[in-house]
Amino acid sequence: MGATTKLVMLPYESHGYVAKESLLHMLWEMNQWLDKYVRSESASAGESKAD
Repeated sequence: MGATTKLVMLPYESHGYVAKESLLHMLWEMNQWLDKYVRSESASAGESKAD
C-alpha cells in the first residue's frame, strides 16, 4: 500500500512482548518512528500552508 514501516524483532519474544525491557524498547521504537514519519510530515505540511 506504499506505507513506510519498520520491522523490529526482539530476542526471546514471539507475537506478544512479555519482558519489561521488550515493552520499553517497543515503545521507544514506536516513538522514534512517529517522530520521524508523522511529526516531521505534519510539520512540513503546516509550513507549506503558511506560505
